[in-house]
Amino acid sequence: MNTDITRWGEARWDAGKVLRWTLLHVGALVGGALCFSWSAVAVFAVLTGVTMCLGLSVGIHRGLIHRAFRAPRVVERTLGFLGTLAGLGSVLGMSRMHLLRDFHQNQPEADCPEYFGYRDGFLSAMTHALFRTWHARDASVYPPADADLENDAFFLALERAGLWLQVPLALALYAVGGPAWVFWGVFVRLALTQDGFWFIHYVSHVEGEQPYELPECAEQGRNAGWLALVSMGESWHNNHHAYPSSARMGFGWRQPDPGWWAVKALAWLGLVHDVKTMAHLPLRPGAHRRPGPRKDPRFPRGCLRRRLPV
Repeated sequence: MNTDITRWGEARWDAGKVLRWTLLHVGALVGGALCFSWSAVAVFAVLTGVTMCLGLSVGIHRGLIHRAFRAPRVVERTLGFLGTLAGLGSVLGMSRMHLLRDFHQNQPEADCPEYFGYRDGFLSAMTHALFRTWHARDASVYPPADADLENDAFFLALERAGLWLQVPLALALYAVGGPAWVFWGVFVRLALTQDGFWFIHYVSHVEGEQPYELPECAEQGRNAGWLALVSMGESWHNNHHAYPSSARMGFGWRQPDPGWWAVKALAWLGLVHDVKTMAHLPLRPGAHRRPGPRKDPRFPRGCLRRRLPV
């Protein structure tokens, strides 16, 4: 059954996505319950933090997609590998998805397909994200993918591997901690990562403050502060829409941003450089600050308007 047919294309049910989601959640519910241990929960927590923070938020989203910092290729590949282990897609897949969503969410609301919008509510948005795939009528309308990523042999290998990348991880976990580590370190982690990622993505577009406005754009993003820690800072999404090339999404200590803390740690270790923040970036073209508090949120109290040290 085809749904969401528009002039841009259509969202179709994807049997592969449905099967993967079902298998992961059955494995998580059954295996997680039967093979519970606190050491397995600790493995789940550590792997989730590393893959979602260092891998997906810092390595893929802020680093490779938005080029908010620069790093040697070996560091980019390592972070990209960790991000792919999160199970949401490869470096190339996440990059292409980001291009599609940015393109459509920057259109006027009436011209943004529901697949990329949130007008029909939570269940519709989650169904689109988890079970359907977008099929464009004319792929040439979209911005070109980053050739530097598309031509990288390592990133191409990660894309071909897909979820099979979890197999060597599962074998290593089984060798050390037995079935409990496999179920919690792979099945429970991937199930919660998939559902949690898209839940946060939905909330950070429909609930929260909007200090910045992007006229004529279907999706502006919201600052959903209550999800800041579990989202690795990604839920400061209105800030991100206003300053997409900033490695920092939370403005000041009142907006905690674990992804930014990780970037600072990598910079301190000398693993990344040329880190960009909103303190020395212009607002996104067309965006403007909504009327509100007089102080500029980019510069917390006591902070001079200069290039901030990383």
